[in-house]
Amino acid sequence: MSRTNISGLNDEECQEFHGYFMQGMALHTVVAVVAHILVWMWRPWFTP
Repeated sequence: MSRTNISGLNDEECQEFHGYFMQGMALHTVVAVVAHILVWMWRPWFTP
């Protein structure tokens, strides 16, 4: 018997969704870091 959570998903579906969510968050973080590095190389917002 598969239980459903308040989201309406069962445990296996929740784990699958979590995996996709974490991959998306990691990709978003990598893109943001690269964008910040490129912008800093173009126009640094502080000088060391």
